[in-house]
Amino acid sequence: MKSIRSKLFLLMSLIFGISLGLNLMAYMSFMELKSLRMQVELGNQMELELNQLPSDLKLTPGTIEKLKAKAAPMKPTLRLAGMELLLEKADKRHRRSFQKHFKTFRTNETEFRRYTLNQMNYLEKKVLFLTGLGVVGLLIGFAFLHSFIKVLVIKPIESLSSKMLDFLHNRYTYQFGVPRNDEIGNLHSSFNSLAQRVITHTDELKSLDQAKSDFLSIASHELRTPLTSIKGSLSLMRGGMAGDMNEVASELLGIAEMESDRLIRLINDLLDLAKIEAGKLPLTTVWVSASDLVQTTFKSLQGLSQSAGVDLVFENHAENVQVEIDQDRIQQVLTNLMSNAIKFSPKGDCVIARVILSDQEGIRFEVKDHGKGIDPEDQKLIFQKFRQVTGPNNPLVKGTGLGLAIAKAIVEEHQGEIGLTSKPGEGSTFFFTIKKWRFKSAENHAEAS
Repeated sequence: MKSIRSKLFLLMSLIFGISLGLNLMAYMSFMELKSLRMQVELGNQMELELNQLPSDLKLTPGTIEKLKAKAAPMKPTLRLAGMELLLEKADKRHRRSFQKHFKTFRTNETEFRRYTLNQMNYLEKKVLFLTGLGVVGLLIGFAFLHSFIKVLVIKPIESLSSKMLDFLHNRYTYQFGVPRNDEIGNLHSSFNSLAQRVITHTDELKSLDQAKSDFLSIASHELRTPLTSIKGSLSLMRGGMAGDMNEVASELLGIAEMESDRLIRLINDLLDLAKIEAGKLPLTTVWVSASDLVQTTFKSLQGLSQSAGVDLVFENHAENVQVEIDQDRIQQVLTNLMSNAIKFSPKGDCVIARVILSDQEGIRFEVKDHGKGIDPEDQKLIFQKFRQVTGPNNPLVKGTGLGLAIAKAIVEEHQGEIGLTSKPGEGSTFFFTIKKWRFKSAENHAEAS
């Protein structure tokens, strides 16, 4: 496998190896330049001190030894030998011979300085060139390294990340390709396997969901017809169509009629659910008075509230306001919220319905009960399908567990929001919002939406 790690190691080794070699050459040239400068300076110092010797060469003891020690680092060897011969003539006080050799030494030093200065100029340029070449080479190497990492690592990871985000947002348009033979390729291959599994399972789930929706729709339609006939027949029997009945038979017919009504409501909920899941929940919107909507719901629930011993209270904080809604559907939402509040409220208490005007939310409908409340963990699940809040504090109330899920879908179709606030022991407040609203009198008030 052509590992990215090994390629990266080889590339970095090459970059730093070339840079190190150029810098090492520059360093050696610099040390050679430094050595030549020292030799020139040493020659100047020796020439100055020899020139200051007395003409009769009468020297103090140890002077020649000091000069020999000082001249010891001189290079090349012939230059050092000439200096030693000159100091020997001075030590023996051979004035004429000393003057002759000193003149020769000065001539040689002048030629040495001329040659050395040329060599020093060359070395200075060489040091600058090698240093600059090393810096430029390092920059080019880093640029190439950046391009290498971008092409072989960053771009493939960004592409893979984009595909993962598509999967996260349910956009399954992934085109499978042949992964590279390296670490990124291994990651790509693992993602391909995961993506294939997700797509396969998604297709299976879609098929199952469609089959379930088709079954609910067909079964609901098939059940509704006989149930309608049964309900009609029961109503006729209770009306005396089949003759007089005793009290026990009448009571049994009442129970049968009540249960048939419950089955019809269940079928209607299943049909609504099938329409929602199929994205075929049609809305016929009209402008409706918000207060009239609540009052109409109160009238339809008057019998339920009286039998439960619960009062209905309306607090209107949005006078003369109309909302653009599908009246039947929003009536269905209000009926569901209020009937639930009545069921969970203790006898002798009340359910409060409010209509509130909010600049941020639009029109907000609230339904508050004084029941046992809902635990925080149940609040997250209550708007899911077939969910009911049951427990020691909330015994099972007859229902399908679909009402709130359908209410949520209806409100969201109106571009609104639905939710609740509740504390155990303090009751619950369910609410939903409608974005499109206006005042009744367009001449006296600005229209809002």
